[in-house]
Amino acid sequence: MKLLITLAAIFFTLQLAAKEYNINVSESMSFHLGKKQVEQIFTAIYQPLNISPKFHYLPSQRGLKWVNQGQFDAEAGRVESAMHRFDALIPVPTPLATVRLAVFCLAPQFCQVDRNEGMIIIEGSLLSVQFCERFALNCHAVQNTISAFQALAKSHSHQLLATDHFSIGSLCDSGLQKVYMYTLPGQGVKVHHYIHKKHLPLLTKIDLSIKEKLANGELNAFIDRLNSEFASCNGEIIQLTTSPSTKDLLYP
Repeated sequence: MKLLITLAAIFFTLQLAAKEYNINVSESMSFHLGKKQVEQIFTAIYQPLNISPKFHYLPSQRGLKWVNQGQFDAEAGRVESAMHRFDALIPVPTPLATVRLAVFCLAPQFCQVDRNEGMIIIEGSLLSVQFCERFALNCHAVQNTISAFQALAKSHSHQLLATDHFSIGSLCDSGLQKVYMYTLPGQGVKVHHYIHKKHLPLLTKIDLSIKEKLANGELNAFIDRLNSEFASCNGEIIQLTTSPSTKDLLYP
C-alpha cells in the first residue's frame, strides 16, 4: 500500500510538471521586491519540484480571488492578516521572510512617525494601511516606490512609511543619491507562500525547498542583491539605529 501511495504521489508531481503552474504576485510584493527578484526567488523554490511557474501581476484582491477559486495555483507571498477570507488557500509553514515597517526620509530628523505630519505610503501595502488606520495617521497613498521617493525628493512629504523589504533598485530611478531609514520597533510580520488546496500533495516539498534555501542563504542573497542595486547608481541608504527625536512622536 505504501508503494502505491508513493507511486501515486510521483505520478501526480510529474503530471503537474507537465502543466502550467501559475503564481499570482501581489502589487505590493512586485513593487517592494521588483518583478525580476520575485520571479527568481520562486523559480528557485520550485526548481527541485521540476516546476517552472508562470507569474501574473493582478490588482491585490482580484489576484487573491483567482487563486482562491483555483484559476491560479499559488499566491507568491502574503501576511496572514490578509488571508482570512480565502479558505481554499494553504500557507506553506516556513515563512519566506519577516517584514517590518520603516520610515524613509531625506534628512535624519524626519525619520519618525509624527502625528502632525502627512506620510506617504505605497498603494497596496497592507501593513502600511493597517498601521495608518490603527494610529489614525495622515497617510497618502502613491502608486509605487518610484512615485514615493520622487514625492520625497519634491518635498511633498518628509516621510515615507514602507516595509524594510522593497525594491531598492527603484531608488536609482528616483534621482536620489542618499536616503535615511529608521526601522520601527517591533517583532515584524511573517510573510508566507500560499498554495491552493488542490496542490496539498506538494506542500511538504515546497516547505522543504524554502527551508533549504533559507539555510544555505540563497533567499537572503536575493535581498542582499537588492541592497547593492542602489549602490550601482552611486546611491546610499543610511540606517538609523535610534529615532532622531522624542517630541510629539508616536511609538507603536
